[in-house]
Amino acid sequence: MGGVGKTTLVQLVYNDDSLKGEFDLKGWACVSDEFDAFRITKIILEAVFSGSCDYTDLNMLQVKLKESLSKKRFLVVLDDVWNEKYGDWDILRRPFLAGKPGSKIIVTTRHEKVAKIMSRIPAYHLNVLSDNDALSLLAQHSLGTKNFDVRPDLREIGKSVVRRCQNLPLAVKSLGGLLRTKASPKEWEAVLNSEIWIAEEKSEILPALKLSYQYLPPELKQCFAYCAIFPKDYEFDKSELVYLWMAENFLKESQEERLMEELGNDYFDELLTRSFFQKSSADTSRFVMHDLINDLAMCVSGYKCLRLDDMLKDNLRFKISEKVRHLSFISREYDSYDRFSSVNSFQRLRTFLPLSNYGYSVFCLPQRVLLNVVPKLYCMRELSLSGCQVYELPSSIGDLRHLRYFNLSRTQLKWLPESVSTLCNLQVLILEGCFRLSKLPARMDKLINLRHLNIADTIQLREMPEGIARLTSLQTLSKFIVSKSRGLKINDLRDFSLLKGEISIEELQHVVNVQEATDARLTNKPSLNKIGLKWSSMFDDSRNEILELDVLDALKPHENLSSLEIKFYGGAKFPSWIGDSSFSMLTTISFNFCKKCSTLPTLGKLPLLKDLSVEGMDLVKVIGTEFYGNVCDGESLFPSLENLTFMDMPQWEEWHGLAPGAQRTIEIPKLRRFCIRKCPKLVSLPTFSFPSLENLVFEDMSQWEEWHGLASEAQCAIEIPNLCTFKISGCPKLVSLPTFSFPSLRELIVEKCNEVVLNSMHNLTSLTHLKLVKIYGLTSFEQFLKFENVEIYDCEDLVTLWPSENIVQRLVNLRRLIVKMCPKLLSIQEIVVIGFLDIENCASVESLPKNVTSCRELTIINCPSLKMMTSLEDCSTSLEDLIIGRWVNLNLTNLMGSFHNYSSLTSLYIFGCDGLESFPEGGLPIPNLRRLYVRGCRNLRSLPDGMEQLLSLENLRVFNCPSLTESFNIPPNLIHLGINNCRVKPLRELDLHKLTSLESFSLDSVYAQLVSFSNDDQHYLLPPSLKSLYLWNLPNLETLSKGFQNLTSLQHLDLWHCPKLEALPMEDHLYNLLSLSISKCPLLKKRCLRNEGDYWPLIADIPKVQIDGRSIYDPESCP
Repeated sequence: MGGVGKTTLVQLVYNDDSLKGEFDLKGWACVSDEFDAFRITKIILEAVFSGSCDYTDLNMLQVKLKESLSKKRFLVVLDDVWNEKYGDWDILRRPFLAGKPGSKIIVTTRHEKVAKIMSRIPAYHLNVLSDNDALSLLAQHSLGTKNFDVRPDLREIGKSVVRRCQNLPLAVKSLGGLLRTKASPKEWEAVLNSEIWIAEEKSEILPALKLSYQYLPPELKQCFAYCAIFPKDYEFDKSELVYLWMAENFLKESQEERLMEELGNDYFDELLTRSFFQKSSADTSRFVMHDLINDLAMCVSGYKCLRLDDMLKDNLRFKISEKVRHLSFISREYDSYDRFSSVNSFQRLRTFLPLSNYGYSVFCLPQRVLLNVVPKLYCMRELSLSGCQVYELPSSIGDLRHLRYFNLSRTQLKWLPESVSTLCNLQVLILEGCFRLSKLPARMDKLINLRHLNIADTIQLREMPEGIARLTSLQTLSKFIVSKSRGLKINDLRDFSLLKGEISIEELQHVVNVQEATDARLTNKPSLNKIGLKWSSMFDDSRNEILELDVLDALKPHENLSSLEIKFYGGAKFPSWIGDSSFSMLTTISFNFCKKCSTLPTLGKLPLLKDLSVEGMDLVKVIGTEFYGNVCDGESLFPSLENLTFMDMPQWEEWHGLAPGAQRTIEIPKLRRFCIRKCPKLVSLPTFSFPSLENLVFEDMSQWEEWHGLASEAQCAIEIPNLCTFKISGCPKLVSLPTFSFPSLRELIVEKCNEVVLNSMHNLTSLTHLKLVKIYGLTSFEQFLKFENVEIYDCEDLVTLWPSENIVQRLVNLRRLIVKMCPKLLSIQEIVVIGFLDIENCASVESLPKNVTSCRELTIINCPSLKMMTSLEDCSTSLEDLIIGRWVNLNLTNLMGSFHNYSSLTSLYIFGCDGLESFPEGGLPIPNLRRLYVRGCRNLRSLPDGMEQLLSLENLRVFNCPSLTESFNIPPNLIHLGINNCRVKPLRELDLHKLTSLESFSLDSVYAQLVSFSNDDQHYLLPPSLKSLYLWNLPNLETLSKGFQNLTSLQHLDLWHCPKLEALPMEDHLYNLLSLSISKCPLLKKRCLRNEGDYWPLIADIPKVQIDGRSIYDPESCP
């Protein structure tokens, strides 16, 4: 049942503080009714990495996710699953199998069958609320209390209301939000007795939700109805939605002089309070609508909102109402023109909005859409091309005179046409992340209604037109570049009285008059709470230390400031306002490359400071009491500080404690992350107390010999009770250390240090992950027994991992072991339990453990002493992935045995094994193999026998095996096939056209003398299922023949180094392509030139066309 609270319940579990230490990684993916393994995998991977990833292949995504999860215990939520196909779930679940024991996946669904398919664990059925709980929930949302004790006159009516809502939480919350505005019993009874309860009984829309909508004020109704443009589960941004409402003229500035943006924020908050919106579970800075609320929005929008994907999915192309005003679509990596062919008929369209919540951060549109369709939508008010790989806009974009919202963020634009200046109604212009943008229109002063100009992260933009100074209605101006000659001056900031949020003021070295800086009047801008002040990175003779100090002093902001960044400042000291107690709202400060300053300002008394970063301050030698300020006994320094970083300070030698007579220990009570990096001369630290510290990093401190500080000399051990991660790297001279006690430590990383650093670690009862890199003098270690993951790299003295078999037998938690570049290591001992084993470049290792019955992933690379009789028979039932590389005397028969079936093995990768001449006679005992990669085996003569029997094989890649001469049968269910630098029989004889599942085929350096693939025009060479074709290094190829004409599903064509090739295949179907890449093919290049080549009319609608590595749509790529 929808609205019963499944997602809400899981949110409570997901965010429960008591689970904080139980999981290393967490991720949330809203699956919805369209099950897309690629999208879901990418969402989870990005949650794990806390950033975006650019993989476009599901296999690569899953490999990367598997690598990430295999080291960690994870909690993943798959919310709102509808798909009932076991095969789809089986594909999605593969990376999760690599997680540590204790990992959890929580699934929410409305269907019992889905629960049974995804798990054998009995489903937890969530029922509606009890009468008392439903009544309490109503009280919370209508009265702000847990019961009706404060309003007993409303209790009985409330009971009737929750009965009407059938105790469904979503309905109760929605009605509670409505009743919050009703004070009298009479008003409550009017809601209870509304005719909507009866009229909507048989509707798919819950009556309670419809009733909540009916009672909305008119201004909120239209704002909510507009939200029908968002597909289910789309996570939207509050500010962006307010901008869109503003562009639709839903927000009328009132006589009280309230800004439209303020009114929009109030409307948004009201809809949030009434439960029409709710915070996203995956990203708390964004918002979503419940599926049932989304249905309500679609119902009340009256066909004005159209989701292009819904139209195509339901085959409604010819049934669209003329009332459509707002169009949205899910951006794909490549979009065909056919997808947008119907947009021409929407002559009154106001909104064109790509949405990228489903994995693709950038996408390609056909040029015809950008040049011919969009500029002719003359009623357009909100136009977004955010993330679109557009290189130029047509001048006709200036004809969209009604345009008010224009989002061009993360595009490839280098400049905007001057006609943009004629968009006199424009209110919002977003150019954030346009890293190629170098120029703005000269007459931007004509944009008299512009309120928001976002040009953040435009690294090539070095100057701004002076006309911007006349746009005094601007509330957002994310970057302000001071000009040396023509352009903006610093005092032009004077009249921007409405500025709010964030601004980066750059090229401040061009300020030559202190009075101009004073006239900027930053102190008069109370809503500007995040400020960056930046000079040039060039510290040459033109810089004036005294002038820059005076300029920085004159640029004192308002005391509401919450974030301050100072970069490339050339003054010898900081002005007194930095660190002044009047700036009590400051939460973030960073000083970057202020190379002339020798001291830091006083910051220890700022009450709300949470994040402090100091980087590249070359002249700082000593940090002492000037940094803390005057401290009384018992007074805490940095009372709110959570993150402290010092980086790249080459002259810093000493860090002093408090002045004599004061409390000796410096306590920073809330510090969670502390990092010192690239401070080679620092030799001592003061005595600190970090009761909340979780992450500690010391890196590249090359002169550090004795550990002084962090604890008093009277202490027998340094104990940091909550420390979870400790990294110490690049401290080769550190030989004198106290004893450490880190009872909560889970991850320890030691790199380029002496063995004594390891020996000082004690009481590591929680340690699960140990990584050692280049530890001098380390021959073995025994003090770490409870870890689950061990990584050892480049330890030249390591002879054995553990000194005795007794210790090995106690390693019952070990799941993952990686050992690389340890030349003296003789063997991997008999480890009892291990799931992942990776041994690389260990020249002396002679044998692997014999008893690895649970090993799932095994990698062996360049271990020349490994005995030929090494066998994997003990893990034949568990092994899933096997990688073997540069094993000169590899004998697969001995390695895999003759009588075992590796039924779990799905991936086999063999490379650089020159001693391998053939596979075992009779084929490989791997019936369920899905991926087989063979690369760089120069003496291999044949692939395994019985390849045609590998019915599960989907991906076959054979690269650089020049001795491969014997023919092999192609597995029938291949999806991806790649052949590179191998001697194989003619393409026609491979019978690839019979592979009905083949989607991707790459051919590289195979037929060097080939002129034509076939003289038989009637014989198709490849199957019509093919979507991607790569033909590389065919120097004599002149024609592809008509054997390629049946590739009607082909979407991606890549041709590289085919200098004699004159014609593209399937000329009649080129318009179906989504991407075309041509490199080192001069004859083809000439025919594909933009607006000149005879192929241009055929390829002009292909979203992405690259010639010699550059987009053909980029004006700078034209010859």
